[in-house]
Amino acid sequence: MTEFTRPAAARAFTRRSFLGLASGALAAGLAGCGSDAEPAAPGSAAPGGGSFPVTIKGAEGDAVIPAVPQRVVTVGFMRDLDEAVSLGVVPVGATPATNFDSGLPPWVEAKLKGATAPKQLSYEDNLPFEQISALRPDLILATDSYSLADDFANLKAIAPTLSYETDVAEDSWQTRVKRIGQALGRSAEATKLISDIEGRIAALKEEHKAKLAGKTFTFSLLNGEGALATVILPTDASAQFISQMGLTLAKSVTTLPQSGPAGRAVVAQENTNLIDADVVLFSYRTAEERAKVEGDRLFQNLAAVKRGAYVPLEVGTALSMAFPSTLSIPFALDAVVPKLVAAAGK
Repeated sequence: MTEFTRPAAARAFTRRSFLGLASGALAAGLAGCGSDAEPAAPGSAAPGGGSFPVTIKGAEGDAVIPAVPQRVVTVGFMRDLDEAVSLGVVPVGATPATNFDSGLPPWVEAKLKGATAPKQLSYEDNLPFEQISALRPDLILATDSYSLADDFANLKAIAPTLSYETDVAEDSWQTRVKRIGQALGRSAEATKLISDIEGRIAALKEEHKAKLAGKTFTFSLLNGEGALATVILPTDASAQFISQMGLTLAKSVTTLPQSGPAGRAVVAQENTNLIDADVVLFSYRTAEERAKVEGDRLFQNLAAVKRGAYVPLEVGTALSMAFPSTLSIPFALDAVVPKLVAAAGK
C-alpha cells in the first residue's frame, strides 16, 4: 500500500503583496522555502523513479521543477488532488471539490484514511493567488484547471506549475497521472497504477461479457433549466467508462444534434422514448430531481424502466465516471458495474 508523505508545516508567513511575494521567491530561486524539511538538492533522484531537475512541457507553458517537490498545491477541478493523493502525496493546499459537502470526493477521503487533509482554498470566482502564495508551494498541479489559460502566468510566478499536455478536456487519465507522477518524482508508482487499473477493467469486462457485451445504453441528467439532457458522443468520458465494459451508446441518441453543453442533446419531454435502451442510466443532483423524472408517465413507460433495466445514480458516482482518475475509476467500478450487470440481466 502506498505510504503517504506530507511536507512539513510552513514557517510563520509575513503578509506582503502577491506580486512582491512572487518576484521575491523567484529572485531567490527558492522552491519550498516555507518548509521546515530540507528540500532535495537539484540533480537528486526521486524515490519513485526519475531525477531532478526536470522540465515537463505543457499546453499553457512548461514546468521547470528543480528538485523533488516538498510542498504541493493543487488548483484543478478534482483530478490533480486525486492523482497526488493516489501517488501518496498529500498537498498542503487544494481547491475544494464543491459538489461534495466536505470539499473532498469520497474516493479521496477513503484514500486519506484519517490523514490530515489539505487546506482548502476559499474563493468564489478567481483563484486566490495570495492564499496559494502564502502556502509557499514548490509545485502547483493545474492539469485539471479549466481557467489555466488565464491563470498560468500568475501561478508560475509563485511556483513551477504543471499544465495539461494538450487540453484539460482531452488529456486521458493515463496521460494526467504520468505527468503528475513525473512532476512528483513518482513515475514508477504512476506506471503501476495505470497497469493495475487497466488490468482490473479488462478483468471485469471479461467476467461480465456474457451479460454486457453488445448491450446498448443511454446516460442522461436534468440540465440547469430542468430539461432532460442525454449524452450523445461515444467519446464522452462517462460513455467511455460504460463502453469499456462492452456496452454501446444507443444509436437513438448518437444521431441527435448537439444542444447545450458539449456532447449533450436536450430531449423534449414528448420524445423521452429516445433514451430507451437495453440499460438506461440517469444521474440526479437531488432527491427532487429524481422524483420529477421517475414521476413522469413517459419515463415510466420506457421499456427499460418497466423491466427494471433503469440505473439511477447520485451525482458523486456520476462525477467519478465523468472525471476519471486513478482514485475515481476504482470507485466507479465498484459503484456502477454491479448495477450495469443487474440491469442488463433484466
